[in-house]
Amino acid sequence: MFNKVNEWFARLEDVMSFQAIRQGLILTIPVLLVGSFCLIFLNLPLAPYQDMLVSLPWLEGVLRLVYNATMGIFSLYVAVAIALRYANACADRFGDFFVQGAPFAALASYLMFVGFGSEGFDWAVLSTRSLFIAIVCGLVSSMLYCRLVRMKRSRRLYGDGMDSVFNQAVAGLVPIAVVIVLFGAVNVSVAQIAGVDSVEELFFQGVSALFPLATATLASGLLYLLMNNVMWFFGIHGGNMLDSVAQSVFVPGTAANAAALAAGGEPAQIVTKTFLDVFASIGGAGALLSLLVAILLFGKRRSSRRLSSFAAVPMFFNISEIMMFGLPVVWNPALFVPFIVVPLVNMVVSYAAMAVGLVPPVSVDVSWTTPPLVGGYVATGSLSGAVLQLVCIALGTALYLPFLRRYERAADDRARAGYVALLASFQEDERAGRDSKLMAAPGSPGAVARSLAEDVRALVLERTFELRYQPQFDASGEAVGAEALLRFEHPVFGSLYPPIVIELAKEAGIGGDLERAVFDRALDDAQRAEALAHAGILRSGFDVSVNATAAMLQDEACVDFIIAAFRARGLDEGRVVVEATEREALRWDAGASALLHRLADAGIPLAIDDFSMGRTSFQYLETSVFSVVKLDGTIAKGVMENERYAEIVASITRLSEQLGFTVLAEYVETAEQRDRLVALGCSYFQGYLYAPALPFDDMVELAGASRSAPAA
Repeated sequence: MFNKVNEWFARLEDVMSFQAIRQGLILTIPVLLVGSFCLIFLNLPLAPYQDMLVSLPWLEGVLRLVYNATMGIFSLYVAVAIALRYANACADRFGDFFVQGAPFAALASYLMFVGFGSEGFDWAVLSTRSLFIAIVCGLVSSMLYCRLVRMKRSRRLYGDGMDSVFNQAVAGLVPIAVVIVLFGAVNVSVAQIAGVDSVEELFFQGVSALFPLATATLASGLLYLLMNNVMWFFGIHGGNMLDSVAQSVFVPGTAANAAALAAGGEPAQIVTKTFLDVFASIGGAGALLSLLVAILLFGKRRSSRRLSSFAAVPMFFNISEIMMFGLPVVWNPALFVPFIVVPLVNMVVSYAAMAVGLVPPVSVDVSWTTPPLVGGYVATGSLSGAVLQLVCIALGTALYLPFLRRYERAADDRARAGYVALLASFQEDERAGRDSKLMAAPGSPGAVARSLAEDVRALVLERTFELRYQPQFDASGEAVGAEALLRFEHPVFGSLYPPIVIELAKEAGIGGDLERAVFDRALDDAQRAEALAHAGILRSGFDVSVNATAAMLQDEACVDFIIAAFRARGLDEGRVVVEATEREALRWDAGASALLHRLADAGIPLAIDDFSMGRTSFQYLETSVFSVVKLDGTIAKGVMENERYAEIVASITRLSEQLGFTVLAEYVETAEQRDRLVALGCSYFQGYLYAPALPFDDMVELAGASRSAPAA
C-alpha cells in the first residue's frame, strides 16, 4: 500500500503545478523564520522570563506585532508566492509575459474566498487556518491568469510615459479582471446557497463535521491524529480545523486524571490532548522532530542539513513550520507515508507503555511549546515520561530514515539533470565567446547554480578544494614543471568542470577569495617541489604554474598578495609561473603594465595561456613581460589535420626565437602529434600523452622517474 501511495505521488513530482506549490512554500521561509522566533520568545515556558515580558509591555507588543505581520497572515504570503512561482514557470516554458499580474489576481481571489471585509470576518483566518484555501487560490487563479494572458493578443501602446512596464500592465488588465470577477462570483454563489460568509467558512465547517467519535479512546485518538496529519500534509491547519473536537473529547481527560490523583486514586484516562501533543506529535504535526534528527545525523544533502540547522531551535519548542514548509514536507510525496505513520506508531507505543504501567498517564497540562523530554517529565511527573519521549523520537527517526534516503536520491537525480543542462549551456557560451549568468538562469539550471554557489562558498571558507598537477615535459621526455589545476569533487555531481566553479565564485562575489586560496595552496606545494629539486629528486629548475584571471593581475592588492606570499616562502626565482588566461583580456594601460612588470621583477615569470593568432595574444607579446607562451589547444591538436594550424605553430616558434620566449604545447595526446610539434619548433609539452592531472605526490613520482628514463 505504501509503495502505491509513493508511486502515485511520484507521478505528480514533475507536474508544473506541484512544483509551483513546493517552490512557493519554500519562498515563505524568511517569513516563517521571523514569525517562528517571535512565537518562541512570546511563549518560553520560564516563569522569570514571562514576568519580564509582563514588566516590558513594549517588548511584548513588538513581538506580537511582528508575529501578526508574519505568521498572522501567513496564508496570504503562500497564495502570492505560489502564484508567482507558477507564473514564472509558465514564462520559462511558453515565453515572457507580465508574470507580476498572477500574484495580484491570487491576492484578490484569496481574500474573497476567506470573506475579507464581510461582517463576520475573523482575522485568524489569514494565519495558517486557511492554508489549503490559499494554496488552491494561488494555484488556480495563476493557472487561469496565465492561460488568459497567453490567449489574449494585446496591442502595444506608444506615447509619452508609455514604457514596457506600462504595456505589460495593460496586457495583464483584462486577465486579472476576469480572474477576480470569476472568483468573486463563485464566492457569492457559495455564500448564498450554503448560508455562509465565504468559501473558507463552508470548508471549515465541512472538515470539522467529519469527526464522528465523541469519546477519548485509542481508536478516536488514532483517527484524530490521522485526520490532523493528512490535513497538514495538504496544507490545511489540522489543529485549527479539529480544535472543537480536541476541546470536547480530549482536553477534559487531563483534568480528570489530576482530580483522581488529588482524591488518592489512579489516573484512568490515557488519551488526552496533552498526551497527543507530548508523546504522539513530538516536534509538531508528523512528529517532525524525528525527521530533524534523521537529517542532522544521517542526511547527505547540504541544503537539507542547512535548513535543519535553522529549524532546530524552533522545533526544540515544537514549532515545526520551518521544516514543514521549508524542506518542504507539505505536498512532498517522498515523505507522505512517514509523516502520517510516525505519529500513529508513537501513539500506539505510548498508549501501550501507559496501559501496562511502565509510564504514568498524563496528569498535568503543559504548554505546547515545552521542549521534548522536559514535557514528558512534567506531564507524567516521572522520568519514565521523558524516557518514553526519547524512545518515540528514536523510533520515529528509524521510520523516517528510509524515506529520507529515497527523498534525497530523487532530489539528487533532479539536481544532476539540472547540472547537466547548466553545464551544456555554460560550455555553449564558452564556445560562442558569450558571458554567462549562471545564477540568473531560469528553471532548474538556475536553481542548481545558486545551490552550487553556496557549495563553492563553503569550499573556499573550509579550503576543501583540491589541486591536481599536470606535469610538463621537454623534448627529451624530462619533466620540467607542472601546472596547478583546481578540482572540486562534489558529493552529488562528481568532479565539477573547473571553469564553472570559477564562474560561480565570481558571480557569488568570492572569485578573489578563491584565487587567493588556490595561490596559497599552490605556493605551499611549490615550496615542497623546491625542496625536492634541491635534493635532486626533481629537475633543479622545476617550476609550478598557477592560473590567474585578468581581474587578479590588474588588482594591485592581489599582485601584492602574490609577491608577498612568494617571498614569505623564500622561493627561488622562476619557481612559480603565473599564467594569464586568454578568456579575459587584460587591459593595457600604464598601471596594468606596471603591475605585470612588478611580478616579473619579483622573480615570478608570466605565461600566456591559450595563445592563438588573435589580436589580444599579440598585444601580450608587445609588452615583453611574458616569457612563456602556451599554445591554444585547438591549434595544438589541429596540426595533425590542418596544415594552416601547422603554419601558425611554425610562425609562433620562429617569433619565439626572435623575441626570446618559450613555446609550450598543451593537449598533446599522441606521440605522432608530439613529433609533429617538435618538427614545427616546439620545445615543451603537456597533455595526456605524458600524464593527466595528478595528486602532488603522484606527479612528483612521475616527474622524478622521468629524469632517468630514456627519451620517448
